Amino acid sequence: ASDDHHKHTHNIELPTIAMDHRTMKTTCACCIAAMLLGGGDAAEGQSFLGRYAPDSDVADVAALDLDQRSIVARLAAESDDGLREAEDVYVNGRISGDQGNDTLTIKSLSTRADDSMGGKSATYDAYKEYYGRADYADHWLRAGFDDGVTEFAKSNADFTKLDLEGRVAAIRYGTAVLNVWINVVGRLEMAASQCTTVAEPIVGKQWDEAVALYTGSIAANAADGTGGEMVYNLAQVECAKFGTCDKGKVAPLNEEIFDAFVDGRAHLRLESCDEAARKAARIKSLATVPLVQGAIRAMYALDVEENPQGTTQGAGAAFAAALLPLVNGCSSGNANIVWTDLAPGEGPGGSFEVVKAALERSYDCLGVSCSDVGGIVNYRGDGYLAGAEPCSDVTWQPKASTPTGGGTAKEDEEDATDPKYWDYSGEWDYRMKGDVDYSANKESSEGSSEDYQSGGAHNGQKPKWSEPGGMDAQHAALFSGLVFGVLGLVMGAVIACACKGKEEKKAEKEFVAPTTISSNGLKTDDENGDGLL
Repeated sequence: ASDDHHKHTHNIELPTIAMDHRTMKTTCACCIAAMLLGGGDAAEGQSFLGRYAPDSDVADVAALDLDQRSIVARLAAESDDGLREAEDVYVNGRISGDQGNDTLTIKSLSTRADDSMGGKSATYDAYKEYYGRADYADHWLRAGFDDGVTEFAKSNADFTKLDLEGRVAAIRYGTAVLNVWINVVGRLEMAASQCTTVAEPIVGKQWDEAVALYTGSIAANAADGTGGEMVYNLAQVECAKFGTCDKGKVAPLNEEIFDAFVDGRAHLRLESCDEAARKAARIKSLATVPLVQGAIRAMYALDVEENPQGTTQGAGAAFAAALLPLVNGCSSGNANIVWTDLAPGEGPGGSFEVVKAALERSYDCLGVSCSDVGGIVNYRGDGYLAGAEPCSDVTWQPKASTPTGGGTAKEDEEDATDPKYWDYSGEWDYRMKGDVDYSANKESSEGSSEDYQSGGAHNGQKPKWSEPGGMDAQHAALFSGLVFGVLGLVMGAVIACACKGKEEKKAEKEFVAPTTISSNGLKTDDENGDGLL
């Protein structure tokens, strides 16, 4: 559908979302302290989720999600014409230009990143170093648009290995997780790093812009705090699929991120730079969770579900590309594993168990936990898929409603195979095929790409039952049935033998030599006791 008539308004308002006692105390304390020490008035009429009121006017930044929506709408045609139209919006903007900003586009988030964030954001610098280009996000996406190959220092993407459907998915997700994500994290880090060296209104606006980019105008204006096309909504969608939130409600992860947004802004006003930096670091870790979930979900579909469709491959490649510099900062071996199995065209031959294990080995370093990520919810919404449970001791919590929307179990299961469910607002689930784990030693924080790429089992490991928790429910039931069956046979044989022995002893005690009839009709004893004359 065309979005020509949509114009962004500066009134980004939403009914206040209920907060628990702890959240209200923390938020109110920081806000009151900030106001007492000279915090400025909020930009007139602007509010994000009714919880964050920016001091500066960031309406044009929030409006970039309308450009993103326009790109997604044109990509949905899955045609060459649609791809070119989407590229035009990506490069030149559309709604953002209507707001009087001729330079702020989804593309410019990448091409201007080095000028604004270079040397001021450690995370951006790490991405730049990993890929060997300051405009790595734009370069990756332009290769997708042009059906080309990237020219990075490492982890190059060959989009000629994807069909049009795959390139569309790679671009659709790449714009959010490559271009937008780094600008959210980078602006927060930039504001914290310049806390005392740059005027407060400037660093304050950088922080405000990060909030606007993370949320977008659509979610900010939604009555239930959901929807949109930015990272905020990606976290909303993935949390429902991983059982970490109630579908249709603001995810706990997003609640915590907004707490940190509010508190961090207050710390900037107070020039508490270390505290602001800590809030920025926590937001970065939490914003990494949907990237991890997206990669895990794509790899499950590609391997366990044996779903090689282009949409799945393109989405998986985008999530992996966004994660690589982060995982590489923890272990280059684990990063190599992730890209080897999720690069364009490589997904169908990859291993879900190996990729999941490589990411889990990075959790501590990334600042996320097993409970943050959760596990892939089955299509009934009443548990996790076998082999895709959360790591550690996380148990099923009935938080997410049935993913596929109220059909019968059979209808829901059929719906689960539709690749269109990779849509942010769609519902795509999976069915279980297997649960053999080829993962490397999960206690190690390092992974060897050489071991992984050598022949034989992944990482030189023999197959073993999925961890944690040993076997899945189906295999456990089968194994239990087999054990009890064998025990039943053994016990039956023991009882039969005991009964037979008892009868034989009784027979010996009661034995009477048989008699026979002689030819003269007289009875005579059978002296041999064998019944024979």
